Amino acid sequence: MKTLRMTDRWIRTISVESGREEYCDSVVRGLRLRVSSASKKWSAVTRRGGKQMRTNIGDYPEISLGDARKHADHILNSKTEAAARGETLTDDDLFPSLQTLCEDYVEQMKAKGQRSHDAYHRALIRSDHSFCNYMERVLKRPARVVDVKQEHAVDWLRETYQRSAAHSRHCRAYLHAVFAWAIKANLDFTTNASRKNYGITVNPVAGTPTGPKATPRQRVLSREELKKIWEKLPDACDPRTTAAIRMVMCMGGLRITEISASKKDWYKDGWLCLPTTKNKREHHVPLTKHAQLQYQIALAVTNSESDYLFPNTYDIRKPIDPTSLGKVARRLMSDFGIEPFQLKDLRRTFKTHLLDGEYVEEREIDIWHNHGQHSDVARKHYTWAEYKSVKQRVAEKVDAFLNEVGI
Repeated sequence: MKTLRMTDRWIRTISVESGREEYCDSVVRGLRLRVSSASKKWSAVTRRGGKQMRTNIGDYPEISLGDARKHADHILNSKTEAAARGETLTDDDLFPSLQTLCEDYVEQMKAKGQRSHDAYHRALIRSDHSFCNYMERVLKRPARVVDVKQEHAVDWLRETYQRSAAHSRHCRAYLHAVFAWAIKANLDFTTNASRKNYGITVNPVAGTPTGPKATPRQRVLSREELKKIWEKLPDACDPRTTAAIRMVMCMGGLRITEISASKKDWYKDGWLCLPTTKNKREHHVPLTKHAQLQYQIALAVTNSESDYLFPNTYDIRKPIDPTSLGKVARRLMSDFGIEPFQLKDLRRTFKTHLLDGEYVEEREIDIWHNHGQHSDVARKHYTWAEYKSVKQRVAEKVDAFLNEVGI
């Protein structure tokens, strides 16, 4: 075995016709390069109890000379420290797998009570198009954290972007957060807690663009489009989802989640009593006549054991997933030729039509939508009787508008 100061140029040009040869780097003495006619493989060699212990690092050129020296140095130092403590390190201790990193991150999210942990787990581990599965397809083996390069992150995000431009922004954020957390294991000087060393110092997602910027939505659906959406909903989704979206329309464009996440006991004496809304205040609105009919339909198709009027199909302890509602809009666009829109556009659509048709005044629809009320100090303690009459008037006008649309 030859010992020499390896260079990138030498590694690119070295070759053997048959068998294999092994070389030792003079810079990091435990670093070895095995060269055969088919491959060039990096490894780190240590000795323990008179025996030679070899730890595989990876193949060249996937692992460059500079990276191989860093990995070898990490292995040698870690094994020396472990031997001093009388411990034996596994391969996962030296180079944690990508799935181990993602699972560790998800677990700490759960410990903090962050509800988005399932979205991270699905995008990075669980789904067929997850990053872990992508890396395994590319490398033909389970990936380690140190195997991930910037080009891998970019290629995976490109594939994700082709499936869904909006979702690619989320996936980029998930991946960046995971690797930033892994790097912090080595760099966090604010804590004495010992965390796992994932063996990386650079975030492979850093420098990648955050994806298409969201533009302010300006879409206002026409009356004809509203009627078409209403009529095609039963063909695009199940009865429960149909009832949820129709309820949003019947309630004059209240926020999607205010309807989809509503509980049965929030509906009292013909009113929807929301205990808290986006502005952290309760909001009570009367059901329109159209909404009263949809409420009865929703009760007929809901799960009687769930607290929610529109429960999740797979877990009745939760409301219907907003993602499921978003898919309905895409299905309406692809299968029934409706121009691109989002369900959130319904709020703007109803406000625009009700104002343009002089059904209501702007102040009245703002009260109905619970929008902008917190900024007026004088209105923080409003007269309930006054607001009640305003909301009842808006409910009547929403019914009148829906009748003219043909709903």
